[in-house]
Amino acid sequence: MLYSAITPDDHIKRIEKTKAMMKERDLDLLLVYSDAWRSSNSRYLTGYKPYCGYFNVSGYSQALTVIPLEDDPKLFVCDFMTDWAARTIAGTTKEKPFIEIKKWLEIDDTIASYAGNGKQRKVGLVGKEFVPWDLYESMRSNVSTEIQMTDLLDIQRRVKSQKEIKLLEMASNINDLICEELTHGIIRHGITEKQVQRKIEELGHGYGAEYVDANFMKSRDLGWANATDATIDDGDLLSLHVILQYDGYNSDNDRVFGFGKITKQEEELAEITKQAAKNFLSAVKPGASGMDAVIAACGTHDYVAAGEKSSGASGHGIGLDGEECGLISEWTFEEGMAFTMSTGAYNKEIESTWATEDVVVVTESGARKLTKFPIDYIIKR
Repeated sequence: MLYSAITPDDHIKRIEKTKAMMKERDLDLLLVYSDAWRSSNSRYLTGYKPYCGYFNVSGYSQALTVIPLEDDPKLFVCDFMTDWAARTIAGTTKEKPFIEIKKWLEIDDTIASYAGNGKQRKVGLVGKEFVPWDLYESMRSNVSTEIQMTDLLDIQRRVKSQKEIKLLEMASNINDLICEELTHGIIRHGITEKQVQRKIEELGHGYGAEYVDANFMKSRDLGWANATDATIDDGDLLSLHVILQYDGYNSDNDRVFGFGKITKQEEELAEITKQAAKNFLSAVKPGASGMDAVIAACGTHDYVAAGEKSSGASGHGIGLDGEECGLISEWTFEEGMAFTMSTGAYNKEIESTWATEDVVVVTESGARKLTKFPIDYIIKR
């Protein structure tokens, strides 16, 4: 690869930053839960992704990172997955991982030694929304105070390093290449929605994506439905939604394409959506609020402000997850923050929507859009 991938040193720096934030929030111990389906917390801190599968063994498909403020962190995995975790983190069987890996059945004793035995400690938890209840109850029984939910890791993950931004850009480039391929020969009269969707997945993997989640269809609720055997005809609006992952980092891309001779009103919607995106970006800068950008986009036209049928403006964080770190309406922008920008315009008279979703990074002076494919593209027959 032509760039430096995320290394153990990067994970160590993230843990050091986590400890600094723990100190600011007066936390003595942080428990970070992940599983195979929601693994980004573990991947962010350690590089380890729990193995996806199911066996009736304690800790299988799970990971718990325990970070004491005054001691070294520990990663707990299923008892017979410790070697797998060590190899995953170190990258080779010859090297030792930077973090101590312990067996799942040692969790209780370890937590009790840090936060139990009558000691008054403040304990934070990341991942409570999906931690199994029996594990949560077990952790509670081993601390002397109530466990606090914390957004500490979400706040930290909003701001990306230059390496992370490069990976996000690589993922977005793949999405752009898919759009180029689709609009220069693949999307044609008579091809079906299912055929196009399968081609999107093939192209994504062919360009290096490790995961591709595609929705493509004639415009009905902008891609949130199942592709069918319906064929593409002149005058259709076509809806594309693709989340794909490159070396762990995601791109989230929505596009509406016009096919052939669309109406003047639909062309107007395309132009309004494009202008709304420009107005959104113009409001993005360090120190501004995410709501400032949303308001700027919605002020473009009544068709955007209506907020119906995927019109309006919004955005969410992006990184190791396709959606992470909450909605940007709750953010104050900082340099290095990465998020998706969504704008859309809906005309009630013709019951049509044109919309876009692009990946954006906050820069020192404004914003940089990582998604480059045009917003208002019309495929000429």
